[in-house]
Amino acid sequence: MKKVFFPLASLFLLLSPAFLLAQSVHGVCGTTIEDQRLMEPRLIANLEHAATGVQERGNVQYVPVYFHLVGDNAGNGRVLESRVLDQLCALNDAFAPMNIRFYLRPHPTFGTIFNYNINNDNVYNNQTAWFTMQSQRHPNAMNIYIVNQASVNTNQQGVTLAYYSPQRDWIVCRRDQINGMKSNSTLPHEVGHFFSLQHTFFGWESQPFNNSFASWPNAPATSPGGVATERVNGTNCTTAADRICDTPPDYNFGFGATSCSYNGGARDPLGQPVAPMANNMMGYFSFCSEYVFTPQQQSAILADRASSQRNYLNNNFTPLATEINTPTDLLTAPVGGVNVPFFDEVLVEWKPVAGANRYLVEFDIVSSFTSSFAQAFITSNTSLTVRTLQPNRTYQWRVRPFNEYVTCAASRQSSFRTSGTSANREIEGLTRWRLTPNPLASGAPLRLWMETNAPLQADVLVFDATGRLTYTQTGLRFSAGEQTLDLPAEAFSQAGLYVVLLQNESGRSAQRIAVTR
Repeated sequence: MKKVFFPLASLFLLLSPAFLLAQSVHGVCGTTIEDQRLMEPRLIANLEHAATGVQERGNVQYVPVYFHLVGDNAGNGRVLESRVLDQLCALNDAFAPMNIRFYLRPHPTFGTIFNYNINNDNVYNNQTAWFTMQSQRHPNAMNIYIVNQASVNTNQQGVTLAYYSPQRDWIVCRRDQINGMKSNSTLPHEVGHFFSLQHTFFGWESQPFNNSFASWPNAPATSPGGVATERVNGTNCTTAADRICDTPPDYNFGFGATSCSYNGGARDPLGQPVAPMANNMMGYFSFCSEYVFTPQQQSAILADRASSQRNYLNNNFTPLATEINTPTDLLTAPVGGVNVPFFDEVLVEWKPVAGANRYLVEFDIVSSFTSSFAQAFITSNTSLTVRTLQPNRTYQWRVRPFNEYVTCAASRQSSFRTSGTSANREIEGLTRWRLTPNPLASGAPLRLWMETNAPLQADVLVFDATGRLTYTQTGLRFSAGEQTLDLPAEAFSQAGLYVVLLQNESGRSAQRIAVTR
């Protein structure tokens, strides 16, 4: 995992470099030396298989993945779905040179592409409730648990950002590491472990080599973790450190580095200057713009994917589409900050997008969609009625089309303002009512029919799909029994959806009408 810095005052604020370096803690991978020793037989077998040259790099390898969006005991604090989609896009970029493509595979029992069922502090903060995690895992996908704190028993200094557990065969990652940035190698690093890779500095996890060692600047022949120290000349590259020869020696120089480079003057046990590969995906260097796997690391990953231990990932997946282009005019209504008639029944609509079979719909009072008011819904429809918004608020809303494989498509965003009016209070004396015909031909009047058990007075208002008021009659009086009222064709001059609102002091009721050309 790429090592990152976090300011102690807040792990998530972006601060100036000077402050960052002065008051910081280190982020580390929680996959320990002991874990990597458990993985070593797999790695050796994979490297031996790769050396035969029988690998097929031409065919796309589809790898199913299942994200567990873990909440605390109250169900709060989950990672945003939009960030998970971004991260899956970045993960596919990282593994593109191997022709490996990850996709969202619905759970065979739950039927969902994301798991929302884990609301447990002992998963959210420390993963001690491993039985709960096990009971929720996907049997035929790579399982990734997104939590608040990734916690493992390790003597490494710093904050554990993520880890792969070879015993459980799952990945755990902090939610602040899910962001889809190429400069963040955290999740691709752990997926590298999942496919048997070790740290480039294997053996130096607990104590990076620096001038505190008595042998400085020459590294000892054996690392503090009991692993042979790799030499620059490559004479022991198949048995030392990560056992991969095209990753140069690295004695955990990235831990504490202030740039994507090293010039600290360390030498290998034979006295040769060490020049580590700073942007290697399995190292700890920060500040690199992008991270990569070497060709031999790629071969080991492909061999592991093809091994019998990964048979549970096998599938016959064919993507619905490999590209989704979001139209600029995706959103239909409400748009442009218009007022909507209710706060607890807001209908939003958008156009269908070729290649998409799902849409992520988000609402928030800030344009970044990161406030405590943020809400998200996933639907396969092109409209959604949301009943959980607050009155008298301006809301931003956006829609992102995607499918199980393509999660990188752009979203489109607009806004509306809710009223203080609720759609849920009943009108006293109103038994039932309906609109006919529905759908209504453009240019034709609409008939409102109602049945009352007592006289009442009410207003009638008509709103189009953008929230614009197109017609109103106030102070209408209705006697007990059946009544009809014709609404003029001018109120429904354009094709689309309309809302007819019937309201008085006791309550409100609304119905939708579709107008065709």
